[in-house]
Amino acid sequence: MIIALLSAKPVEEEDLKSIISKKLDLINNVQIALDKSGNLVLYSIDFPKSILSTLYILSVADYAYFFAGREITALDAELALCIENSSIERGLILKADYSDVGSFDKFFEKYKLGKFKKSDLNSIPVENARQKERDFKYVSIDKHFIVKGIGSVIIGFVMGQSVKKGEKLLLLPSLKQCSIKSIQIMDVDNDSADAGSHVGLALNNVSESDLSNNYALSSIGSVNDVLDVKLTLSPFYKEDAFSKQLSCSFFGEPLSLSVLKEGDKIRVHFNKKIPEIKGAYLLADSSLSVGRNRVVGKIEII
Repeated sequence: MIIALLSAKPVEEEDLKSIISKKLDLINNVQIALDKSGNLVLYSIDFPKSILSTLYILSVADYAYFFAGREITALDAELALCIENSSIERGLILKADYSDVGSFDKFFEKYKLGKFKKSDLNSIPVENARQKERDFKYVSIDKHFIVKGIGSVIIGFVMGQSVKKGEKLLLLPSLKQCSIKSIQIMDVDNDSADAGSHVGLALNNVSESDLSNNYALSSIGSVNDVLDVKLTLSPFYKEDAFSKQLSCSFFGEPLSLSVLKEGDKIRVHFNKKIPEIKGAYLLADSSLSVGRNRVVGKIEII
């Protein structure tokens, strides 16, 4: 399971010790760690300065921890809207002795966040939420490099069905076929990797240029940069979404996009080709300054 840890202010190291057991890697201003149950926990190191790392986290996570601070701020509301317009459905509100939980109940009772269970920091329950079931294979490419004697290696998250050593998959968006030479999880060799794993994959038939020009491995064999969508705008977004360049994250891949009305359809033009995977994708306006609501709403591929 991959857990998004969201907090309006940086979580103090002492409080982090109650949540995570080990820090693993830093990717795209996102810290990857393990919680005490062995689940992956992702949290931003540059929010609220940037909202892009929050988009990344929510696009790969299955569950959320929301840290309740001393008071409710506009940034708490912005993060609540992020959850509201993402595919996240379940989570925990983590509270310390000083947390203003009463205000959380008052402000967020009508939102997804208001339905989250609550837990003290020192007694976080073991969660066994199932990974989202998907009918395709998908591994993000978050880091890539060439290792002498091994060849092309990528680091990323398994977000679809499990992948196996020797399996043939397609690079996205080029659709070039390659195969998995070896799999490592936490520096240990494995024959397969299940959904929710943070993996290192050595690949056959992949060049350095391929690593630079592709963002994922998948079993999906078609991609497009123009898609029809259902658009839901947040009532708190006060800009014209149809005149702005917006941001979203597609299974960890940052995208920019424009939203157009074409007849009775809403059509999105992405800066990269993506597969047509149904689901909700959080939209943000990263051009706005901190303190203004940057959550635009969501699109759903139809």
